[in-house]
Amino acid sequence: MNPRNTWSSRSGQNAAASGLTVIAGIWLIIAPFVLGYAPLRGSMWNAIVVGAIVAVLAAIRVWGPRATTWLSWIIIALGAWMIASPWIYHNTGSAAVFWDDIIVGAVIVVLGVWSAMATSGTAAEA
Repeated sequence: MNPRNTWSSRSGQNAAASGLTVIAGIWLIIAPFVLGYAPLRGSMWNAIVVGAIVAVLAAIRVWGPRATTWLSWIIIALGAWMIASPWIYHNTGSAAVFWDDIIVGAVIVVLGVWSAMATSGTAAEA
C-alpha cells in the first residue's frame, strides 16, 4: 500500500475520532443544564470543566495529529475520571448524572484510544 494513502487513512480516522470527541466534550458542557442536574454544583462544574478541556484537547488533535498524540492519553484519563466521578461526587442516587457521566466518559475513553491508535501507526488500515 502506498504510504501516502496509509497516512491519509490514519489522518481521517484521527479526524473522525477527535471530531466526535469534541462533540462529546461540548455535550458535557451543556449536559447539566439539559438534564437538569445543575443544582448538583460539584457535578455540574466537573462536567463543564472536563468537557471544556476535552473539547479543546480534541480540537488540537484534529489540527495537529502527529505532534499531539500524547494529548489522546490525557483525553482517555479525563474520560476515565468522568466514569468515576458519580462515586467521587456521591451522585449515585441521581440517575441522570450517574448514567450521563458513565456513558459519556466511556465514549471519550473509546474515542481517545481510537485517536491515539490512528496516529501511532497501530490502527488497522482502512
